[in-house]
Amino acid sequence: MSKAKLLIAALLILSIITTPVLSYSEGYYENTVQFEGNYTHVYHVNITTGYFSINVSGAIIVPPSIYGDYLIVTTSGPFNYMTRGVYEMLGCVYAINIFNGKILWKDVFPNQIMTQPIIVNGTVIVGLGNNFFVTCDLRGNGTNEIVALNVKDGKILWNYSTLGEDMPTPAYYDGLIIEANGNGCVFALNMSGYPVWKDYITSYDSMSSILLVNGTIYFGSAEPYVFWAINATNGKIIWFDNLTELFPNETIHGLDDSSPAYYNGIVVTSFTFVINSTTVQDMLMGLNATNGKILWFFDEGEGPTPPNLNSPPEVIYDGIVFHDTPSAGILYAINLTNGKPLWKVRTGPTTSNVNIYNNYALIQNASGTLFVINITNGSVVRELKLLAIPGPGNLLITKNSLIAVGLNGEVQAVPLSLLLGKTTHNRIIIPVIKVIVKLIKMLLHNVF
Repeated sequence: MSKAKLLIAALLILSIITTPVLSYSEGYYENTVQFEGNYTHVYHVNITTGYFSINVSGAIIVPPSIYGDYLIVTTSGPFNYMTRGVYEMLGCVYAINIFNGKILWKDVFPNQIMTQPIIVNGTVIVGLGNNFFVTCDLRGNGTNEIVALNVKDGKILWNYSTLGEDMPTPAYYDGLIIEANGNGCVFALNMSGYPVWKDYITSYDSMSSILLVNGTIYFGSAEPYVFWAINATNGKIIWFDNLTELFPNETIHGLDDSSPAYYNGIVVTSFTFVINSTTVQDMLMGLNATNGKILWFFDEGEGPTPPNLNSPPEVIYDGIVFHDTPSAGILYAINLTNGKPLWKVRTGPTTSNVNIYNNYALIQNASGTLFVINITNGSVVRELKLLAIPGPGNLLITKNSLIAVGLNGEVQAVPLSLLLGKTTHNRIIIPVIKVIVKLIKMLLHNVF
């Protein structure tokens, strides 16, 4: 065999062994019934995906959902990098092939979409709305509605109009879609889009997505700032904590932004105290899920007032609460039972929340830097920049990939093995690669 042919053969072998061999599954057919998949917000989907990177040209505020072979992504129009906001009356729903990243269908709507897709037996539920105020207690102008789509082709099945925005991600429970919105209402629709019950609670919800636990929903609202527990079946109020009354001498923000999490009888949420026109103090709060008794507060520190969302979602894993903020910019690990800090990592301003994989916490800050952190001791194992710049949601983890979506429209599916270090496969393959590379260099020297 000639040296030129040997060179070509070596290059082919190198290409083959460095290309990941993926065994694709049949698709994922579990329902997505609430924000980030479950009440702890540790968001894993049991599917093997392809690796790809695409841009959908609109701001992706929240995590995507998966059903069948579809990655369902919602957008909110162009992202303004200077103000970190979205201002156009435009929203889209995309269906992306989870194996190759190709866009399968796209729907365009006349308002922003900030809800993670709820998917029930092939029906996709999204909410339309924006953060502009019509009056001091009515948030969301333009077209506000809950919309149902067919996951296979994007065909609109029904829509339900509301007075205020529908920015929080709703929840699905026992045949009901349950939402809290921008005109002080909490309501339930059946899967045909007809109202079943409705409460007027007099304060609006901004981005506090519905937390569903054993037939009870939890969320925060603003003006006044109240945290609610409501029966999901009939809409009856179980309990509430009015923070505006609890702290009469403080100006409170953020409770209506925070998407709470639950574990082992405790609900955790967050809010801010306004120190002055440029500074806020971040607060984390643990409550008894049964009766609303406040168990603890934790002071996360002070920082510059964020331009939009004040309080990102909480995550709970193995009795540890994980939370970061766009102002103080410190990721804390907190004991769920007593609210005591275990460790902290300075990440910089952060609107997203962590996901957990193999004893690591993964979180992106507002500039897109991904931190890989050992959850036992808080040591930073790795920092790397992803293309996606995250909003108030976490990274989606599958069997083999990490899926990151961004305010800049990026959708990335990257191998978990590249983020978490060398695998057994790498330890076997890398020495072989080194030998082949050495062979190629020798052949190149002799051929040319």
